[in-house]
Amino acid sequence: MAIPQEIPFLSPDDYLAMERTAEFKSEYVDGEVFAMSGGTLSHSLIAGNLLASMYQALEGKPCLALNSDMKVWVGEANQFAYPDLSALCGDPEFYDDQQDVITNPSFIAEVLSPSTELYDRGGKFRKYQRLPSLREYLLLSQTERLAELFLRQEDDTWNLRVLDNDQDCLQIPSLGVEIPLAKLYDKVDFEAD
Repeated sequence: MAIPQEIPFLSPDDYLAMERTAEFKSEYVDGEVFAMSGGTLSHSLIAGNLLASMYQALEGKPCLALNSDMKVWVGEANQFAYPDLSALCGDPEFYDDQQDVITNPSFIAEVLSPSTELYDRGGKFRKYQRLPSLREYLLLSQTERLAELFLRQEDDTWNLRVLDNDQDCLQIPSLGVEIPLAKLYDKVDFEAD
């Protein structure tokens, strides 16, 4: 009979010490560490198209678009995450002097994967909502041309905008940018996946 083994609880600082020397990425949720898997061609293309479009749209503005190597700390949820893209205008605020974890994104985007979609839509989004700086949360499907943009309202509720055709334009108020949906799905072959 196998004896269940207790999983040790890690503090945020213990996680960061481990993560900063690790050969693969892991996310941290309330003391537990979860390894991240690789993505598909469509996932990579969509995330890359978003990052390239953001860089172009933010040119000349005091804003940053950050790829999935930048961690986000959600203090109230005791979570470190690697969003597919995070962005902010103004000065980034960091968890510590290593400058590899931001605490004040105004925009976060996730490209949905079959294995993470429920979490990205549910628990992860609820945790991200605890970031006072967060104004918009974007979910991008990799199985169809579909963007779901959640916008924080003054009363702390969230409104949803759905974009699902090439003529739609993604508007991100906190960054002052507009990106055609067609650019986000450039070269993505839904039938190949």
